[in-house]
Amino acid sequence: MCNPPLLDERVGRRASPLSEAAVLLAELVNAGVRTICFARSRKSAELIYKFACERLDSAAGEITPYRAGYTPEQRRTIERRLSAGELAGVVATNALELGIDIGYLDAAITVTFPGTVASLRQQWGRAGRRDRAGLAIYVASEDGLDQFFCRHPEEFLGRPVEAAILDHSSEMIYARHLLAAAYEAPLEPADAETLGPELELHADRLVSAGELRRRGDRYVPREAGFPAGRFSLRSASTDGFAVVDSDGGEILGSIEAERVFATAHPGAIYLHLGEAYTVEQLDLDARRAIVASAQGDYYTQPKIDSETFIEETRETREALGVKLSFGVVSVSENVIAYQRKRLADHSVIDLHTLDLPEQNFVTQALWCEFGKECFEGTPLEELISALHACEHAQIAVLPLIAMCDRWDIGGLSINYHHQTESPTIFLYDGHPGGIGITKRGYEEFERLVGDALRLVSECPCESGCPSCVQSPKCGNLNESLSKQGAIDLMREMSGSAT
Repeated sequence: MCNPPLLDERVGRRASPLSEAAVLLAELVNAGVRTICFARSRKSAELIYKFACERLDSAAGEITPYRAGYTPEQRRTIERRLSAGELAGVVATNALELGIDIGYLDAAITVTFPGTVASLRQQWGRAGRRDRAGLAIYVASEDGLDQFFCRHPEEFLGRPVEAAILDHSSEMIYARHLLAAAYEAPLEPADAETLGPELELHADRLVSAGELRRRGDRYVPREAGFPAGRFSLRSASTDGFAVVDSDGGEILGSIEAERVFATAHPGAIYLHLGEAYTVEQLDLDARRAIVASAQGDYYTQPKIDSETFIEETRETREALGVKLSFGVVSVSENVIAYQRKRLADHSVIDLHTLDLPEQNFVTQALWCEFGKECFEGTPLEELISALHACEHAQIAVLPLIAMCDRWDIGGLSINYHHQTESPTIFLYDGHPGGIGITKRGYEEFERLVGDALRLVSECPCESGCPSCVQSPKCGNLNESLSKQGAIDLMREMSGSAT
């Protein structure tokens, strides 16, 4: 189902996809249609819920948001009420995509492409069960991949389900497998036949970390308890921060450690059950963020400074006139500032600096090194802007190749990297240890660049917009981007293949 875009009379342009989704959700619920609305992020889910509540009739029935980060009790209560038919609608992240009985629903709204066709079908499949028809709605955003599918609907509706990516060699994943296996039965040399030849090496590392105990040639858990119960299905991290309301001390939810500096830094806006809170304090020792009710109609966006260091080069080949490599990199990220932006038109109110610790993790990456001849005579600012825009475009279309979301991918473009000694673009898995996303990008690099060029060159904007080279997750706040520079660069690369 497609609706013409709404216009926001306050700013004279299309309303945000979150506002459009909220209007559709409210209209459906007001008409007695039980509806689930899927949003890409926790913040988006909270905002859609907030906007929809303002449009609901008093007798329409109750709706609620649902996302990871709520307490288990809050999630179980929402699930029970949904299954029992007590709720008229829910706004959820992919935390409600599968695996939970939520009863019968009439309509499913997907706000922006969820990253994979598999996710899209899971979301739309939540409506219309039990031999009754259901309504499926797609609300596209300005995001490059969304606009790509709007221009090519046959590639949206006709795409096959992606092949799942699973990297058994990821040290983080493998170590948790060993802990769970050791709980079932002591690990011994014969288990290498099923658990892999590096069993002893990684088991010894877990012994050093204090998680396993060695008894002869066998390994057993050091602590009692069910280890698999400590591993989240929705996060690569086992470490988290509690979000505490300063008015009464209630625990509102939790945030993974790798996300906390970007989402719960001092001054950040944190959304919970439709209510906005300002982070007053981030207590690193106590592992908690103290929040209070927010005043004002704005949201926050962090500015992140990133660096990469090549730890290991595993594969290298020439591709499209550049030196392409795949391997292991260490990534350092530092949240150095944040912007406050108005909800109405996304205009910048101000910029505040931050002093937070640097975060580091090791992951998989691909990187392409450009020869000096590619940019001979190009001013430095134009070079940086072209590389940056090219990086964004490739991240935007990588989900077409790998089963991932653009939020699972990080990137860095630099005019001179001290190890490659040349202009370089890095794309890396956003999860510690890596899960194989950029390995697929390395293997299908020619297709990746072709899709990125198609995305940017087809966009009707003049100088770059959220539908082509701007990114909603850019740590540099989308500064220094050249759409034409990216087109010229990728056209030159593509031309070198003929």
